[in-house]
Amino acid sequence: MATLIGVAGLSVLHLSGHFTVSANLQTVRLAGVPSVVGLDRAGSRIFTWPGVLPRAGLTGAADRSFRDDWYHRIHVRPAAIDFGNLVSAVSHPVEVWNAFLSPVSLNAIEGTGADGVSLSGQPAAPLVYGGLTSRVYTVAASTQGSPVLSARYVWRFSNGASSTLTVTGRRVVVFGLAPNWASGVTERLAWLTDVLESYDGSEQRIRLRSVPRRSFEFQLDLAGHDGRVLETRLHAWAARVFAVPVWTDRTVLTAPLRAGATAVGVSDVANADYRAGGLVAFWSDNQHHEVGEILSLAGNALTLKQPLSRGWPAGTRVFPARFARLDGDVVVAHPTDALASARVRFEVEDPSVVPAIDAGTAYRGYRVLEWRPNRIEDLTDTWRRKLATLDYGTGPVTIDDLSGHPVVGKRLRFTFSNRATIQAFRAWLHARQGRAVPFWLSSGQSDVAVTRQINAADQHLTVRNLGYARYLASPSIQRDVAIRVAGGSAYLRRITGATEISEDEELLTIDAPLGLAIPLSRIGRVSFLSLVRLEADAQELFWETDGIVQAVLDVRTVQE
Repeated sequence: MATLIGVAGLSVLHLSGHFTVSANLQTVRLAGVPSVVGLDRAGSRIFTWPGVLPRAGLTGAADRSFRDDWYHRIHVRPAAIDFGNLVSAVSHPVEVWNAFLSPVSLNAIEGTGADGVSLSGQPAAPLVYGGLTSRVYTVAASTQGSPVLSARYVWRFSNGASSTLTVTGRRVVVFGLAPNWASGVTERLAWLTDVLESYDGSEQRIRLRSVPRRSFEFQLDLAGHDGRVLETRLHAWAARVFAVPVWTDRTVLTAPLRAGATAVGVSDVANADYRAGGLVAFWSDNQHHEVGEILSLAGNALTLKQPLSRGWPAGTRVFPARFARLDGDVVVAHPTDALASARVRFEVEDPSVVPAIDAGTAYRGYRVLEWRPNRIEDLTDTWRRKLATLDYGTGPVTIDDLSGHPVVGKRLRFTFSNRATIQAFRAWLHARQGRAVPFWLSSGQSDVAVTRQINAADQHLTVRNLGYARYLASPSIQRDVAIRVAGGSAYLRRITGATEISEDEELLTIDAPLGLAIPLSRIGRVSFLSLVRLEADAQELFWETDGIVQAVLDVRTVQE
């Protein structure tokens, strides 16, 4: 215990040993004595404090810091590599950092599932890592190996520390055998629609696929070594996924590409099957080709995810590519010992999404098909009715017309020779969704012969008597017409009534006047409009060349 006496402003400490007195005489600190002695301001009191102050009981835990997260461990950066779809040899750097403050020794690197994967760049174990020192390895994967790439590397050190790298991906073999264009290429788009038909013939259509299934079929005629390559592919990879160039979407390099390039300039990207995350194929011949993965698109420029492994000269053919499987049996014919011929069909694995653009004039809630069919062959119509037949075999046959109107089927053939028009037609097919979405179709015939001038305020057409008032005025069919005038303009109107004027003429009432006077000489053709849908969910585009397409549409009329 220490005692402090204050007399007339002078403080005296009765304790031997070293001590310190503050200037204002408020505190005294004694060397080696854990006590605090205090004075009042007047300095006339004597008071005593204990030499050891009592301590409160405290509990807690040490908080982690940045030091604990980064040091005293082994880091592998990155810890996981996903090569994605492996269509060519790829590599990636990996840094292994010793975050201990002192050197450690690498005992071994354990690799599992490393089929077709290699790790290089540093000497083999045992290997000393200095304190806070890193070493860079290179992980390389080739197209040779199992279809699914799943490798795991573990670095094990002498102090018990370890760290792991995982490598994943999927190997894809390029099917670089080009089709024989003499037989063309058939592209098939298949939707799926559930059509529920009622007693009177009206329908409820339910779309079951939002994206169509897509396939390509073409003829292979190969000679010599190419025939052996085909058989090798069929032996080893026929049940697996190929990277198949979209042969119909050819472009040509206008400038050479060096090995290691990641930027590729191509033409007409908007009308070809390029997409971010998709593939691009560089093709010189059946033996020299390379496929890269597209990271992004900007205008007519592609950025690749991995650099090219080789250079490509100007004039090299470039195609988008798709993941696809061989569908069904492949029959290979050998006309001679040096020739091979086969018809192959590839089902595309990844979804082929095309923006559904419903082109054409809108009329009464549906679009009007404005492409005119090719008249190189006769346009044929098939008329059928929904009839119920009661026949006991011994008496009269009873027929019941269930719907009261015919179903008319038509076959339309189109020829497109412009890439933009082909792409627009494909977008129109996607808007149809197979059998799901109807559209208006003009008969393309001069069905109604107008006999008098049409005035601006007229809400009727005077036409040659075709029996409309007698036979068609009451049923809800053949009520819509397209009135075409000189210059190509078309006016779409609904017939709301008909009156027979004479044996030669009748009057058709329309729902709205045309708004302008049209002399008889300027009236081109008046055709009936029918609301129709596609007869089948699957539609085919036959590519005669990579710029000419033939398409055949079978349609049938439906009730509005």
